[in-house]
Amino acid sequence: MPFILNIGMMYPQYPEYMNGRLKKVDMQSRLLKIYKGIDDKYWYPEWTDEQRWAAKCVLNNALDVLSEYDY
Repeated sequence: MPFILNIGMMYPQYPEYMNGRLKKVDMQSRLLKIYKGIDDKYWYPEWTDEQRWAAKCVLNNALDVLSEYDY
């Protein structure tokens, strides 16, 4: 008899746990934490100011795309 993994049985109290969806506010929060980490030189402390500026531009673009979605 083959073993069948039932995810619903593993996480019954968290129905949203592994449904393949990501909330907009969670993604926005994560991107802003990365942005702050780059700005405060916590992430990649060896980067130059130009590299930091480029990374922040990319994150701003990602935040702009994210703002196009409803939720």
